Amino acid sequence: MKWEKLKPPEPDDPMCCCECDIFQHGCCCDCEDVDEAFNRWLRDRTPKGGCHPALLGALIDNLEISMVPALVLLPLLLRVAALHYLLGIMILTALPGLVLWLYYATHRRKRRTLFFLTLALYSLAYMYYLFLTEILPRGNVNQMQMGTVTTGMILTIVSLVWTKKGPGFVKNTEEAVKDLPALSVQSSCTRPKSQFHTAESGKWSWCPVCKIKRPPRAGHCRTCRACVQRLDHHCVWINSCVGQANHRSFLLTLCVFLLTSVYGISLVLHSLCPQQYLVSALFYCPGVYTQASSALCFTCAWYSVIVTGSLLYLLVAQVINISFNMTEREAQLALRNKSGQRRLWGLADATGTNSRGFYQNWVDFLNMADASTSSRWYLIGFASNGQWFVNHRASMKMGTAILSPTAEGDLDISYASLKPDGSCWRMNNLARKTDIPGKFIYTSWGNANDMRVVDVKYDQYALTQTITLDGGNPTVVNKLYGRGVDLSPDVLEKFTQFSLNTGVLPENTAFLSHNGECPAA
Repeated sequence: MKWEKLKPPEPDDPMCCCECDIFQHGCCCDCEDVDEAFNRWLRDRTPKGGCHPALLGALIDNLEISMVPALVLLPLLLRVAALHYLLGIMILTALPGLVLWLYYATHRRKRRTLFFLTLALYSLAYMYYLFLTEILPRGNVNQMQMGTVTTGMILTIVSLVWTKKGPGFVKNTEEAVKDLPALSVQSSCTRPKSQFHTAESGKWSWCPVCKIKRPPRAGHCRTCRACVQRLDHHCVWINSCVGQANHRSFLLTLCVFLLTSVYGISLVLHSLCPQQYLVSALFYCPGVYTQASSALCFTCAWYSVIVTGSLLYLLVAQVINISFNMTEREAQLALRNKSGQRRLWGLADATGTNSRGFYQNWVDFLNMADASTSSRWYLIGFASNGQWFVNHRASMKMGTAILSPTAEGDLDISYASLKPDGSCWRMNNLARKTDIPGKFIYTSWGNANDMRVVDVKYDQYALTQTITLDGGNPTVVNKLYGRGVDLSPDVLEKFTQFSLNTGVLPENTAFLSHNGECPAA
């Protein structure tokens, strides 16, 4: 059996019928539509004979018995491990193996579980309890050190709660259109059955499970049973996916926890073995097993080292992926498809598809917005009968626009364009809705503007027309926005013909050349 078969399936991987645990006769299928129909048939299939009552079945399905070992066995096992250093070696070696086996069993069946989240929170609380009851009374920890550990604990929990708010699930196309009132009128958005190519250029893909269109780099998590924006991975330790909306807070949680843990371990070892260096105290601490309390604290310090080392590996992997503008899902798919390039002495398998350099990759990561509250478009086409456009047409290049709906139904428009000298030209306007669907008004440069949505296909393009009253002389401005930097020739021809029909001369219709992007403000 190959190693790939032993690895838990990644999010968005098609599950073959032969991989289903409850089907006895495997087949060679790799179609997501067939797999989904097959699983739906299995879920709806009525068991034959001797089935338990519906109420009992519901209780069994929802009972989280995996929380019991974390709450009962963990302190018991740690106290047994503290009896002798050989017992400590055996138990602390077996615990990671047991946790990995539980992870594999849970991830293999693609079911949500509170076991790992419960284990993490209870371990954190139990270590803090022992620190207060066993280490603090020894008198080797001052008030400032105690306050630092407590602050780290609080910040870890706060950042974890922030991370648990959600990864940013992809909304149904109709729901997304409703969130953008400027684009919800005359929408020709459809949901074809065919698949689209997913690329950073802005083309969306079709999810055959959720039956929705999803933005670039989004993926379907079969554990959460939903599509997630910029899916990184499903983290069992937070019982949630890590995506565009919570990736930064997830990284913050890791950093705060690791700093707090390392600092707490150093305080414990300094209190138990004041004559030893920090690293050497882990391997040689004379007299630590002469007292039950000191032996327990020493064992818990080793337990904390194991947990800290595991999360440090996760943090390093996250930092490498972010530096190359990759998600963990993309890295795993590149590794399986052998489409990536080995970087950093084999530590990273970079695809290079989305990378814009180390510095810009981190800027983009720290400033990325949740696509559920804002929408990014590229200004591709521009047509106007205004003299100012004729004078500046040659120097105009492609820019980006962020459209964010407000609670009142207005539209916050933020436009940015990169200048040749590397600086950014920005403009922000608040377009207020009117009683006429698809019509917005806003003021720019002291002039009143009447903006109307002419045509829009939410996942591809949007065509708007703005009439500016400048000194009583109306100026027509037609704009063509795209989800990506390239649009089909049919769309470009449609924009050209529309501009001609609105009185704009052919020489005053321009398709802007590609340009660099401004960092998020």
